[in-house]
Amino acid sequence: MRVTRCLLPFMLAAGLAGCSVFDSDPLGDARAAFETQDYMAARDLAAAVLEADASDAPALELMARIHLAMGQGADAIAALDRLEVAGDAPGDTDLLRAEALLQTGETSDALALIEDDQAAEAWRLRALAARQANDIPAAARAFARGRNAEGDKTRLYPAEASFHLDTADLAAAGEAVALANDVAPDRVETLFVTARLAQAQGDQVLALAKYLRIIEKTPLDRPALLGAIAASEHTGQPGITRHLIAYGAETRPFDSEFIYQTARVDAWDGNWEAVRERMQAHEAELENHGSARLLYAEALLNLGQVETARAMASPVLARRRDAEAERLRQALEAAS
Repeated sequence: MRVTRCLLPFMLAAGLAGCSVFDSDPLGDARAAFETQDYMAARDLAAAVLEADASDAPALELMARIHLAMGQGADAIAALDRLEVAGDAPGDTDLLRAEALLQTGETSDALALIEDDQAAEAWRLRALAARQANDIPAAARAFARGRNAEGDKTRLYPAEASFHLDTADLAAAGEAVALANDVAPDRVETLFVTARLAQAQGDQVLALAKYLRIIEKTPLDRPALLGAIAASEHTGQPGITRHLIAYGAETRPFDSEFIYQTARVDAWDGNWEAVRERMQAHEAELENHGSARLLYAEALLNLGQVETARAMASPVLARRRDAEAERLRQALEAAS
């Protein structure tokens, strides 16, 4: 399968990157992995350096940046604290710590750290803080100020694009996506917002291509994998969809979303008993997963357990009016 050929070399590369067989320059290898956005490999390599020397300042700085990239604000703060003790804080320490504080929900402390900073990165953080507070106008103003500010805007433009996509302003999102592609077309963040915009505009082929490119770069990227599954379905490529679901289930065996996705494959094959067994085995994990509950109910309905199916589906049907819910609602009525 074409997708298998696309993904396999990168999965193998990621596996090799996580090994501790490098004998030349572990910190250099960690930096190289970080630059290619293979954050898990970078984290493991930097950790190996710190195991040998817990006060290695360059490794601590890199580890702080890795934790930030992975959304692990508390761990980033711990690394920055250790770096300060080592007496070798980087020039952008306040920006790094402010982003870490935003990730841990300490918004006022984060904003205080960058109060006098007028660089593009500072405006990105102010925009993210406003977004966390659901202050949409303030976020929009901060992104606009960031565009006109000095400094690197590699992360500003994708963040702005994501903001406009979340608020359904596709024209503004398209402008920000174009700017992101101008400065860093192959970064994961740029690829992701490009894919999201393509989906919103109905170009599922482009969306799929961008999501697959992310998976090639970072094989364990969950949002990209789920996006690729959705896009491949819309493009009518069931072979690719099945492969991606199987890959997700293999790499994330305890992830409730991929338990549900695997059950969907069973349903496509008409294997309703397998769907029931899978849903039953993971009923607790899927309690709040509306689509999974509907699929479970559909399996029960197809197995002749009409009343149990109705009881399973009723809480979800009461709050949903989409096509998936409506199809099951009609099936239950027909079975009455």
